[in-house]
Amino acid sequence: MAEIYDERRQETRFATSGEGEVEIDGRMLRAELLDLSINGLRMTRPEGFGAPSGSRFAMNLLIPGADPFNAQVALVRVDAEAVGVEFMDMSPRDFALLTHLIDRYASLRAQALMREAGE
Repeated sequence: MAEIYDERRQETRFATSGEGEVEIDGRMLRAELLDLSINGLRMTRPEGFGAPSGSRFAMNLLIPGADPFNAQVALVRVDAEAVGVEFMDMSPRDFALLTHLIDRYASLRAQALMREAGE
C-alpha cells in the first residue's frame, strides 16, 4: 500500500465518524476517527498513546451505520493531535465491510457534488 499522508496519495480520504480502538501495552485506548480511505485512516491521538512510528497493532473500527470490523495496522504518522495508520492485513469479511463503506462514502460525495453543480 502507498504512503497515506503525502501528496502522492492515490486513494481518496473520506471524513468519517466513529471510533478506533487499539490495545497498546495492555491498555485499551479509544479515539475519534477523522477520515478513512481504502488504505488507512486518521484518528485523534488517544490520551496516553505512545507507540513509535512503524509499530504494528490490531485495531477495531466502530463506525455508525456499519458493522464493526478489525484490521492489523502500521503506525505511519503520529503528532500531538492525530494518529495515522495504514491497513496491513484484514480478513476477507472485514475488507468487504471496508470496501462497502468506502463505496457508500464515494456515492454520497458524488451525490453532494451533483447537487452543488445543479445549484
